[in-house]
Amino acid sequence: MTVFNYTVLVNDPLADVVSTPLGADSSNKYVENDIGKGVKLNPAAVGYIPLAKDEEIEGVVIALEPATVNDGFSLGSVQKNRRLEAVVGASELGTVAVGELLVADTPIAQGTAGIIRVYPGAPTVHKWRCIAIVSGTGAAGDTILMERI
Repeated sequence: MTVFNYTVLVNDPLADVVSTPLGADSSNKYVENDIGKGVKLNPAAVGYIPLAKDEEIEGVVIALEPATVNDGFSLGSVQKNRRLEAVVGASELGTVAVGELLVADTPIAQGTAGIIRVYPGAPTVHKWRCIAIVSGTGAAGDTILMERI
């Protein structure tokens, strides 16, 4: 019998991907290690900035360009919907269950390799939920698949 598993959708034509400046200022450049990290709209300037713990996930960085924009800000692409992999953060004391809504856990420092860390929360606007456990049981450090709803 064939087994079906949810997975990231490759080259998904329905994915909402935007090109955008990245970072809190022009001194904090995004690098390849920052691909896969969560971001939110920058309230002070055009672009997206890193998430803090307990914030709603507005998108995830999926690509970077070598060019800069807006007097030195990094330029990249942010995916704002569909499916993305995430890691269950250390704040989760139990396990994430399929169907649970997610918020950002303590992020990995900018410039350090790693993807978005999440755990169950109560987002009200930017809602992502766990749709599959990719590795492990959904405990801290395990990989899950999340989807924007």
